[in-house]
Amino acid sequence: MPGLNRISDQNISIEIRKTPFTCMRCGACCREIEPGSNLVLVSPAEVRVIMAATSLTFDEIAEPYPDFIHEGKRRYTLGWAIRRDGNRCKFLGEHGCLIYQSRPWICRTYPFMIDNENLMVSPCSGIGTGTDVMDPEIVNRFVQDLIDRQQAEKAEEEHIAEVLTREQIPAGKLVVIDGEGMRIMNG
Repeated sequence: MPGLNRISDQNISIEIRKTPFTCMRCGACCREIEPGSNLVLVSPAEVRVIMAATSLTFDEIAEPYPDFIHEGKRRYTLGWAIRRDGNRCKFLGEHGCLIYQSRPWICRTYPFMIDNENLMVSPCSGIGTGTDVMDPEIVNRFVQDLIDRQQAEKAEEEHIAEVLTREQIPAGKLVVIDGEGMRIMNG
């Protein structure tokens, strides 16, 4: 993503402090409010972290990202999403996130995201409700997580581009391409 090298930790910190935020632990971000609103994109590395924390298999945690690219008889998607049960994240329990300590980057940084040089803020009931962003430790964690997320996403995008240049996508198969390679799905 362009802008990674141009935006500074200090600028991110300043922008975060302008947006009072406290996580209300309401789980709204884990429920589908509008189509795809709780779609959590994950890399294979993030899935493995969850696997280690839960003893679940890759396929029990992740499903192909639902937006498929169709090129003639070739059908593929670029990545994975956390499985959902109905309109909820698979890991949303009665009292919150069941994998909180090993949750993906997108969940760690919500409602914030770096897009090019701008800090983007997603709709969230915790916006404007608290003073968490005034706590330097919390701000530093958000800043580091945002930078780490952006770097991880950029690396995954670069690896996917490499896979696309070296792999031949088979016709008539459902294929997931991620930063580790190509996986042909059953069905």
